Amino acid sequence: SIMLVTIIYNTDFGEQAASLKGDVQLEWADCSVNKIGVKDSLVGAKYQVQLNGNIVYTGQEPTDNTTIINSIKERL
Repeated sequence: SIMLVTIIYNTDFGEQAASLKGDVQLEWADCSVNKIGVKDSLVGAKYQVQLNGNIVYTGQEPTDNTTIINSIKERL
Protein backbone atom coordinates (compact mmCIF):
# COMPACT_ATOMS: atom_id res chain seq x y z
CA SER A 1 0.00 0.00 0.00
CA ILE A 2 1.11 3.55 -0.62
CA MET A 3 2.54 5.37 2.38
CA LEU A 4 0.94 8.77 2.84
CA VAL A 5 2.49 11.31 5.18
CA THR A 6 0.56 14.53 5.76
CA ILE A 7 2.22 17.57 7.32
CA ILE A 8 -0.23 20.19 8.58
CA TYR A 9 1.65 23.28 9.67
CA ASN A 10 1.16 26.88 10.66
CA THR A 11 2.61 29.02 7.89
CA ASP A 12 5.33 30.17 10.34
CA PHE A 13 6.76 26.66 10.09
CA GLY A 14 6.99 26.34 6.32
CA GLU A 15 10.75 25.79 6.34
CA GLN A 16 10.49 22.95 8.85
CA ALA A 17 7.66 21.33 6.88
CA ALA A 18 9.68 21.49 3.65
CA SER A 19 12.71 20.05 5.42
CA LEU A 20 10.65 17.20 6.88
CA LYS A 21 9.10 16.44 3.49
CA GLY A 22 12.60 16.14 1.99
CA ASP A 23 13.87 13.90 4.79
CA VAL A 24 10.81 11.62 4.61
CA GLN A 25 11.25 11.24 0.85
CA LEU A 26 14.94 10.43 1.33
CA GLU A 27 13.98 7.71 3.81
CA TRP A 28 11.08 6.32 1.74
CA ALA A 29 11.43 7.16 -1.96
CA ASP A 30 7.94 5.91 -2.83
CA CYS A 31 6.21 7.80 -0.01
CA SER A 32 3.58 10.37 -0.91
CA VAL A 33 3.90 13.56 1.19
CA ASN A 34 1.19 16.20 1.42
CA LYS A 35 1.97 19.57 2.99
CA ILE A 36 -0.95 21.69 4.14
CA GLY A 37 -0.18 25.19 5.38
CA VAL A 38 -2.72 26.89 7.65
CA LYS A 39 -2.73 30.44 8.96
CA ASP A 40 -3.90 29.57 12.45
CA SER A 41 -3.80 26.27 14.27
CA LEU A 42 -5.65 23.21 13.11
CA VAL A 43 -7.02 20.68 15.61
CA GLY A 44 -5.44 22.73 18.40
CA ALA A 45 -1.90 22.29 17.11
CA LYS A 46 0.38 24.37 14.92
CA TYR A 47 2.38 21.41 13.63
CA GLN A 48 0.98 17.95 13.04
CA VAL A 49 2.29 14.96 11.13
CA GLN A 50 0.06 12.07 10.11
CA LEU A 51 0.83 8.66 8.64
CA ASN A 52 -2.07 7.31 6.62
CA GLY A 53 -4.42 9.54 8.63
CA ASN A 54 -3.07 8.57 12.06
CA ILE A 55 -1.31 11.22 14.13
CA VAL A 56 2.43 10.64 14.50
CA TYR A 57 3.31 14.01 16.03
CA THR A 58 1.28 16.99 17.15
CA GLY A 59 2.40 20.13 18.95
CA GLN A 60 2.55 23.89 19.11
CA GLU A 61 5.89 23.81 17.31
CA PRO A 62 7.87 21.34 15.22
CA THR A 63 10.13 18.72 16.72
CA ASP A 64 13.22 17.46 14.92
CA ASN A 65 12.86 15.40 11.77
CA THR A 66 14.70 12.37 13.19
CA THR A 67 12.17 12.07 16.03
CA ILE A 68 9.28 12.23 13.57
CA ILE A 69 10.86 9.73 11.17
CA ASN A 70 11.50 7.31 14.06
CA SER A 71 7.86 7.70 15.13
CA ILE A 72 6.76 6.85 11.58
CA LYS A 73 9.05 3.78 11.55
CA GLU A 74 7.47 2.54 14.81
CA ARG A 75 4.05 2.58 13.13
CA LEU A 76 5.03 0.75 9.95
